Amino acid sequence: KLKLWDVVIIHFMDWEVPGPGPAARENLKRFVSAGKGMALTHFACGAWDNNEWPEFRTLAGRAWDPKLRGHDPHGTFRVDIADPDHPITRGMQPFETLDELYTCLAGDAPIHVVAKATSKVDKLDYPIAFVLNYGQGRVFHCVLGHDARAYVSPGVGELLRRGIAWTAGVSPLPTPAK
Repeated sequence: KLKLWDVVIIHFMDWEVPGPGPAARENLKRFVSAGKGMALTHFACGAWDNNEWPEFRTLAGRAWDPKLRGHDPHGTFRVDIADPDHPITRGMQPFETLDELYTCLAGDAPIHVVAKATSKVDKLDYPIAFVLNYGQGRVFHCVLGHDARAYVSPGVGELLRRGIAWTAGVSPLPTPAK
């Protein structure tokens, strides 16, 4: 049924159950590479570990790496706009959220970071939201969303709304009223 949609949103991890099998993985890969969109939130970066589906790291742009430090302690942090000219983040201001600042992403796919945050632990910048092309498709990956409190910040909702619109090929900015 993927062909009915313009974007697939993934918020799945494979700790308790194995990921969807080879046919589902191939369908998802084909869906995105043919020109559709995929948006990943929070621990979707751990949806398929590298042994189960190595291509996931390329499709997602970055994936959870258990060898890296997972995240800063849960708490409030500022999300900065890394690319104020990108259609997703154009006109957005920095915002605060209550969440986990992920420091555990690894991968070699070329990504374009649109939002970032600075770790209070190691003082390094980490991508919070980034985009990439996969074949003819678009991928938006945002690691925010640990729990309901993470979505309270209007900035988080706006970033996700805009990112998902962008993956669907729809203008992320509201159309001016006539």
